[in-house]
Amino acid sequence: MHTFWLVVGAVVAVAALTGVIYALRRQHYLNEVRELGWSHDSNPTLAEVSDLGTPPFSMGLRRSIDELVAGTTPGGFPFRVFEYDYTGAGPKYSGRVAAVQLPISLPAVFVCDAGHERVGIALGGQELVQAADGDLRAIADDAGLVQEVLASAGGTIAAFARAAGRADLSVDGSQLVACGAPKDPDDLKAFLAGLDPVVHALAGSASLAARQVPPSVGSGFYGHPDWQFVGGDDSVLDVYPTSREGYGHRVEDLIRGLRDGIRLDAFTHTWKTDHTVTETDSEGHTHTRTVTDHHSEAVCGFILPFALPSISLNGRRVGEKVRFESTDFNDAFTVRTDNARFASDVIHPRMMEWLLARRPYGWSVTGSVVDFEVPRHDLLLVDACEEALRGWLGRFPRFVWQDLGLQPPPFLVE
Repeated sequence: MHTFWLVVGAVVAVAALTGVIYALRRQHYLNEVRELGWSHDSNPTLAEVSDLGTPPFSMGLRRSIDELVAGTTPGGFPFRVFEYDYTGAGPKYSGRVAAVQLPISLPAVFVCDAGHERVGIALGGQELVQAADGDLRAIADDAGLVQEVLASAGGTIAAFARAAGRADLSVDGSQLVACGAPKDPDDLKAFLAGLDPVVHALAGSASLAARQVPPSVGSGFYGHPDWQFVGGDDSVLDVYPTSREGYGHRVEDLIRGLRDGIRLDAFTHTWKTDHTVTETDSEGHTHTRTVTDHHSEAVCGFILPFALPSISLNGRRVGEKVRFESTDFNDAFTVRTDNARFASDVIHPRMMEWLLARRPYGWSVTGSVVDFEVPRHDLLLVDACEEALRGWLGRFPRFVWQDLGLQPPPFLVE
């Protein structure tokens, strides 16, 4: 017993010492921040960065901000540095980000090392172009913008990359954003000083000044201004083919959108089931207890403004299986339909070629309802499904739309 209390005392003493060391280090850090004339907020809100709208911002389902430091750079430009996290859009993002105020506001452009690219920058079907300058790449939706950014600021960005160890920058409206900012105040000061020449180069370019746009607004979904976070709406469970077993059915993290008349509903469906477990104790007595199991499924569905014959591509069983003249296509896709002629008309050779190149997640169409087979609720997957659906519908021949008595969609591919 004496030994036990010695161990407990030692554990408590170590915990107390650790707490004291942490508190001293924390206070030393805060003192360094204030000595530089900066402010510190240990409990900031996402509203503090609501003006940032390009990746890593406006991404994911769960977003958080922490440890906000604000002030002016050595060159006199206002800045914010903070820890930013999101989940639900590919791999979890967690990093320290610096945002420095630009004297001008520009369209989104990303500048990074040759082997690096920010996740999500092509969402919404954006057609991006890029140009290289040594080890740097600039990426945007405008070739002229890419060239002008490299011409005006490529040298200063390369110098920053050499000092910081890498380049992971973007122009987000009136902010120059740099991922990978250090936490140590002295290191952060040097990091910000390296961004000052980049700000001067961008602001001093007459060609870029002519490209000014209104400052961006974040907090939505990058590349998808029509998407909204609804959260919960259990009525969608009656629209899509979701599991009906058990009880306690709930819709979580619902994203809803409307584009070209096509409605999106993407969410997580959760429910519970019970089962009885019989156990025998050491004395031979038998007991039963009820165990509750928790289940979930990802749903990515769309409602079309028109009805189509039932058809599925690697989706649910909605009719008879049909085969096509391409062995490669038949090996990769299982097509079922209740209208073989319709399937033959829309799965033409160019459609097969496109599907084989894209390899989208499987989906099924029943009337006006489309549901995709996705492994998880993830905004990158939802974006991919939306683009796959639009690409498929957009490649229907005109005569198919005429036979259906419908107008071709505005995204028709000819």
